[in-house]
Amino acid sequence: RGWCNSCHGYKPIMSRRVVHTVPAVLMLNTVAQTAEAKQLWATPDFLPKEIGIIVNDGQLYCYEGQDLNMHLHRGRHNITVYELVGYVADITLADSKSSHLVSTIDAAVSDPDLGKTGNWHLFNDFLVRPVPADDALNFNPQWKTPSVITYQKKALSHIIDTTWPDHIDISPLYRSIAQPNHISPDSFRPLDPRDLVPDTATHLAIDAEFVRLLREEIDISAEGHRTITRPHRSGLARVSVLRGDEPDAGVPFMDDYIAISDPIDDYLTSYSGLRPGDLTLGVSKFTLVNLKQVYKKLWILLNLGVIFVGHGLKSDFRIINLHVPEQQVIDTQELFSLGSRARRKLSLRFLAWLLLGIDIQSSPPADTDPSAAVGHDSIEDALTALKLWRKYQEFMDAGVLEAILDEVWVKGKACDFRVPAERSIGRGVESGPGTPRRRPSIGERLGVATPGKGCAAGSPLKL
Repeated sequence: RGWCNSCHGYKPIMSRRVVHTVPAVLMLNTVAQTAEAKQLWATPDFLPKEIGIIVNDGQLYCYEGQDLNMHLHRGRHNITVYELVGYVADITLADSKSSHLVSTIDAAVSDPDLGKTGNWHLFNDFLVRPVPADDALNFNPQWKTPSVITYQKKALSHIIDTTWPDHIDISPLYRSIAQPNHISPDSFRPLDPRDLVPDTATHLAIDAEFVRLLREEIDISAEGHRTITRPHRSGLARVSVLRGDEPDAGVPFMDDYIAISDPIDDYLTSYSGLRPGDLTLGVSKFTLVNLKQVYKKLWILLNLGVIFVGHGLKSDFRIINLHVPEQQVIDTQELFSLGSRARRKLSLRFLAWLLLGIDIQSSPPADTDPSAAVGHDSIEDALTALKLWRKYQEFMDAGVLEAILDEVWVKGKACDFRVPAERSIGRGVESGPGTPRRRPSIGERLGVATPGKGCAAGSPLKL
């Protein structure tokens, strides 16, 4: 009923919706709530990969399969063809009453190659992995039901907008908070909107620490064969990012500790420097952030094109589940690879001790605060990787890199590629001769120490 201005009273009215045009993207709710509807969606090939829509006299007509092909062949009506690009599915686990949503998307539509088809990927929170097309388009009424189906105009496929990086909102980068252990401007200074925006010429040192959320399960057969039935699962716990270019090289602007609500199996304190309670809201002495805030910052830096400098970054980025192009990574583990001399990877601590003359990742002396963190410190590790990269540049400029690597190989074999402090564990010796644990000077912090004298090849090895 509606109000009539002529007769000044409420009168029955009739209304109808008229379709004038169709959008570029269709989002369709499946309303698959009953057992019959879920079973229908599980029918093979029930979900059409293409549909066609005709708008005529305000009415909408939808076709698929043979009917669609017939209208396309006749060409009597202006028909808009849509192709399936993805869907959101409701996943219900057998041992759980609750469910969660995952997305399955055909990434081929965003590939410039017109010949690419059927490149399906599963998006489960931060887990992204390719899946076969048959699995992607297969539904099961018991545990996997589509909730939202997405179609896009086929004419828009393989058209890529390359201007979007110019419009990234970088404001999250300015929201990093100093932690209690940042006691001076040199120990932490967040980015300022007045600073130059990081770009493809910007170098940033990065390191991350992890905790173990789930221990791996191993099955041993009667023959003694070991099979991993469930791999271990790690959780991102801390990320530190430092400026890599002058005049502020080595100054951190991001040092985020991530709040973890899931049970933590092992804090891996000897590696992460983290202790129980450090990642618990309301208990931690650190200012905690959620995981998505950290991912947002890393995603912004990645798409701004910055170059990340670190040690073992391939492994770190794999655990973080972040794909970084090779041209945006400077990995000191690869720079100081022994090549044909040996297949082993050199640790950051060993390289720092041998090439920079500093001892990192070591426990504090007995007379210091017993609550002080032990193990790795992501700021220290990122800074050390930055120094090693600068040292690598010195070796390259001087043309002595291969000679240095030969010397690293010879002296590494002599000490089993371990620093004296590691070799002396159990003998009551804190560190070996000539490797005192000390705070680097300003020149060393910036990685500008000159090669030592008395070495024919100009090697700065300090043993």
